[in-house]
Amino acid sequence: MFSGKYAIVTGASRGIGFAIAKMLVENGCKVLITGRNEKTLKESAEKLGNNVIPFVWDAEDLTNIPAKFKEAVSLLGKVDIFVNNAGVFAQRNEWSGGSLLKTTVEEWEKVINVNLTGVFTSMQQAVKYMVENNIQGNVLNISSVAAFEPANGAYGASKTAIMNLTKGWGMNFAPHHITINGIAPGPIATMMNNWKEGDPMENSRIPYGRFGTIEEIAKCAKYLLSEDAKMICGETLVFDGAYSIRFN
Repeated sequence: MFSGKYAIVTGASRGIGFAIAKMLVENGCKVLITGRNEKTLKESAEKLGNNVIPFVWDAEDLTNIPAKFKEAVSLLGKVDIFVNNAGVFAQRNEWSGGSLLKTTVEEWEKVINVNLTGVFTSMQQAVKYMVENNIQGNVLNISSVAAFEPANGAYGASKTAIMNLTKGWGMNFAPHHITINGIAPGPIATMMNNWKEGDPMENSRIPYGRFGTIEEIAKCAKYLLSEDAKMICGETLVFDGAYSIRFN
């Protein structure tokens, strides 16, 4: 499906990013994966096979994003697909009122820098490259169902902003046939949600009754990045087992 395509997947040493990179490789794509831990990144690349390039890229280092993107393109050769997955979670529980009053500027800035400014700047670099090289490519931004909840802190605010940026950029670059969409995962069986291998999948807070899996997210990405979804522009696909409907 993606034979002859070249992709960058940020934050792909584990979790959702790793699963999306795996899906792309299995479907014929050459992939560059990024992360800040070189050892973990190389181990992940080895698991994914020969068509994968590990590339150390710290999502918190905002000033170096243009240079890092340029270096990544040089290593990969071309970029048809850019998956904006790198992100961090808030240090404090944003759904606890008492905790909100203790959030520091440093905690706020860390999340906003990575989840919003970093995502925006990376998308800017990817789209600029595609426009300049007449590539009818794809950008996929990983948001969260937190985008649909009242924003109590930096994480929710950043994910809401990503969803709206996806709309705006999807509309503005559709005339260039650059398809920009997003996925908003709900509770997924990952370390970020305090789930570890062997834990039960059942979850009573989710109407569907269980956690989603990273492999299921990768299947959503497969469709949105495919030629079949080229007319879907600026949309964010909610994947949450009806978890976020209570906020509508």
